[in-house]
Amino acid sequence: MTISTMTASAPTVQRAAAEAAPGPLSHVRTLPSLTGLRWATAMLIFGHHIMAVEYFGGNAGVVWGVLFEAGKTGVTLFFILSGFVLAWGYKPQQSARSFWWHRFARVYPLHLVGVGLALVAAATLVPEIRADGAAPVVANVLLVNGWVPDWWQAGNPASWSLVCEAFFYLSFPFLIRPLVRASNRTLVVVVVASLVLVALMPQIAAVSPVPLSAASTPLLRMPEFVIGVSLALLMKNSDWRPVRLALAVPLALAGYALSEAPTLPGTDVHPGLAATVGFFALLVASLADADARSNSTFLARPLWQELGRISFAFYLVHLLVIASVSSAWPDGHPQLPWRRAVLLALAAFGIALAIAWVLHKAVEVPAQRWLLRRDRARATARSTATLATADARR
Repeated sequence: MTISTMTASAPTVQRAAAEAAPGPLSHVRTLPSLTGLRWATAMLIFGHHIMAVEYFGGNAGVVWGVLFEAGKTGVTLFFILSGFVLAWGYKPQQSARSFWWHRFARVYPLHLVGVGLALVAAATLVPEIRADGAAPVVANVLLVNGWVPDWWQAGNPASWSLVCEAFFYLSFPFLIRPLVRASNRTLVVVVVASLVLVALMPQIAAVSPVPLSAASTPLLRMPEFVIGVSLALLMKNSDWRPVRLALAVPLALAGYALSEAPTLPGTDVHPGLAATVGFFALLVASLADADARSNSTFLARPLWQELGRISFAFYLVHLLVIASVSSAWPDGHPQLPWRRAVLLALAAFGIALAIAWVLHKAVEVPAQRWLLRRDRARATARSTATLATADARR
């Protein structure tokens, strides 16, 4: 037997040191596994909508329902991811106006295209998504329709979650400042309190004197976002490390299943949903920890990165495509034998993916670059004006 006497390479030594001495990770900027996770999340939602439109009939439909009834929790994962990523990349020097402009550039151009495509679909292949009057559509364009429960899927049905995200973005500059200054113990309390609120939200919606929806009212989805923010700050600023992926993945699967658990008897309190949010948040934190400590996951591979980048466009168009493809059947619900249903689902997936790729390349990226260029130009102009004023006072 021979024993190697070769010296470990510098990257290997650095990775070993990072593993041996966990600590603040504020220097780490990119978390590629979370980009890949966005695509996996979009696939959960795609599977759920294939179930809702009933591509599969008979026993295959029952099996598909068992697998993807909980797929709607993909939106929960999106909300947690959003809070985590924004807090991880938080720049104290960035003004609230600049932050909002960056979020607007990221989301709004593609949202407008999505609404336009939805109106075309409603006028042709999918009349069932037509809104009752112009007001709900205008509200959807302005990303406020989710505040009226009856309008929550007006315009582009998938964009209701953007209404929640818009509220989160509006709140973030005010939310992050006290949380950044908070102690680790306070952040833990915030996480626990948010999980309790998640369990209570259906009950709060049920007893509210004004109409609220635990599923779509932005204020009631806020705790999921707050948990993501709080865990990111805990990881960046302390020695806290989440559980390893070997445990985080099965916990996330358990959380996925628990989202369908019943509420407490005689109430609308939903502890299973709190477990879903908590275990999903652990998965996000564990993937981020792996990236931060140079332990690559399969979600960080190039294909998953590219798919993750187009996941937003895919999310906005996938339901329109699913419903349009199924419109060839009289009631819009094919309920096919599993072989034909698989082919139909693959066709819908391929069409949605192709449209998403085109929208990402032709709309999302160019529009974001153009809008952010304007933000940089304004920042440069302000800086020049400030310097000129200072020189004039000397």
